[in-house]
Amino acid sequence: MAKRKTPLAVTLIRIIMLILTAVYPLMMVCLSGAGLIYNGNSYGGDMKKIGMLLITSGIIMISGAILSLFRRNILSVISITCNVGGLALCLAMLHKVMAHADAAGWTDNYTMSPISDMYMVRILPSIIPAAIAVILAAVNLASTAKHNRLKADSAPAPSILDDSKNLPT
Repeated sequence: MAKRKTPLAVTLIRIIMLILTAVYPLMMVCLSGAGLIYNGNSYGGDMKKIGMLLITSGIIMISGAILSLFRRNILSVISITCNVGGLALCLAMLHKVMAHADAAGWTDNYTMSPISDMYMVRILPSIIPAAIAVILAAVNLASTAKHNRLKADSAPAPSILDDSKNLPT
C-alpha cells in the first residue's frame, strides 16, 4: 500500500503550530507559572498553586500539539482532549491571576499599566496554537476515517463461483 503524501499547506500549518506552541504555551504560560512560583513567598501560597497549574496547563497543551502531528485515531482524540483541557485550565488560571493582580493593585513600574494586562497579552494568544492543534487532529480523524472507508469500498468482492462453502452436506 502506498504511503499517503501530506500536502504542503498542511506541513506549513504544522510548522506554524509548533512555532506558536514553543512561543506561547512553552515560553509564556510555563515561564509565567515559573515566575509566580519563584516569587510565591511575596505573592502568597495561592499564587504558587496557580503557577503550578499554569505550568501543568502549558505542558498539557504542548503534549496535545505534539500528538496532533500523528495520523492515529487514538492519538488524535487524546490530542483534542489535551488541547481543550489544557487551554481551559490555562484560561481559568489566567482569570485567577488577573483578578488577584487587579485586587492587589499590581502595576508596571515604568508605564503604570496594570500587570493583569501584561498577563492577558502574554497568555491569551495560547488559544491560537491550541485551536490549530485541535483542527489538525480533527482533520487527521476525518482523513483516517475517509481512508478506511475507501479501503473497505475497494476491497475485492467475494467470489460467486466458489460456492463449495455454501453447499448443504
